[in-house]
Amino acid sequence: MKRAIVLSGGGGKGAYQIGVWKALRKMHISYDIVTGTSVGALNGAYMVQKDYIKALIVWKQMNFGQVYNKVVAGDVNTIEGMKEVASMYAKGIIVDGGMDIHNLEMLVEKTFNEKKFRKSNIDFGLVTVNLSEFKPIELTKKEIPKGKVKDYLMASATCYPVFKKKEIGEKTYIDGGMYDNLPVNLAIKMGAEEIIAVDLKAVGIKQKVKDTSVKVTTISPRNRIQSFLVFDKAASNRAIHLGYNDTMKTFHKLDGNTFTFKKGHLAKNYKKYSTRFLGIAHTIFHFNRNKSLMDKIVTVSAFHKLFKDSKEKEIHKIMLQTIEYLGKIFDMNEENIYDIHMYNRVLLDKVAREDLEEVKNIDKLIKLGNVKKLINTKQIIEYIFVKTKHTEENNKYKKELASLALVFSKEFLAALYLYTISD
Repeated sequence: MKRAIVLSGGGGKGAYQIGVWKALRKMHISYDIVTGTSVGALNGAYMVQKDYIKALIVWKQMNFGQVYNKVVAGDVNTIEGMKEVASMYAKGIIVDGGMDIHNLEMLVEKTFNEKKFRKSNIDFGLVTVNLSEFKPIELTKKEIPKGKVKDYLMASATCYPVFKKKEIGEKTYIDGGMYDNLPVNLAIKMGAEEIIAVDLKAVGIKQKVKDTSVKVTTISPRNRIQSFLVFDKAASNRAIHLGYNDTMKTFHKLDGNTFTFKKGHLAKNYKKYSTRFLGIAHTIFHFNRNKSLMDKIVTVSAFHKLFKDSKEKEIHKIMLQTIEYLGKIFDMNEENIYDIHMYNRVLLDKVAREDLEEVKNIDKLIKLGNVKKLINTKQIIEYIFVKTKHTEENNKYKKELASLALVFSKEFLAALYLYTISD
């Protein structure tokens, strides 16, 4: 069965595809065809050459200077850095008629080996747009004229009007994303019977898949990665890690959604804590005899699934969402592959370091009716966590917690999980 890898366009997001490739290598998943658009075409050429290390080095060292004859001095993660990047692009588009990507062309010249590419037993296809004739162009390896592969790779990646148009002979070409940013149909036309598609979710048009009988497994970023216009070493390295993690999760070799856990760890965590998690929630809610309040609470989706549906799959899902929500709120590194036991310990350690004096102020705000001022999510979770720890000795806290659950459902579940794993 012929398997194709289909790579979308996405500029600076392209590092993610190298992480996907790393995972495919780890799982010994082979492929017979690669199709790509824009940066996907460039990465696809490396995949045809089987030059993983070369591609990895390129992306690990990625910066604006490798693409343009420009250097961004500021940190692109700061407002000042973003302003500098925006100013650079504005000048390039308005004043210069598009950014000059000569440096990127030289990088492709240096790292692409047409002889190796041609000899490879892996077929290749790319998408570009012939602007001179206003028509899309799909070219396979054998259809690309000898000595012109690099030119058509650059044509596919010419993100006009951000980049200057690419001229080949007397014709002008622009980015293939203007026609099909995820060339699944091209892969099928080339004989693919099974497809692994890497969709960077970047700007571009995607054609509807014509043959739905072909199995397509799609891998996309589950976490936010850099803008397609940002070329930054740190951002690229992060995207590589996330691409690897997402692929391993897609093929059920690792667990999690936005965070990543060792295989089987979430199931063990669920088995260990789910009964206690539900039991504490029942204790808090069922103590209350305010039927009106309880009726409102169970209309909240998560609570309805916990108390009305009570299906194991739904409870498992809610616990995972809560675990990952805590990871996000308490700044856990999304790139890591976690042991759930250590993940839980780090969460508890982070909560223990929160300012309890600030937490006490929340009581005053609630009593004054200033709930809208509770904008610090960490403090809200810590506050509910502290209250939950005292429910056994003071029943009035159960009433307060039930009321808070209606206003802060996600924070309530987060605090409940922390209390569940604290003993």
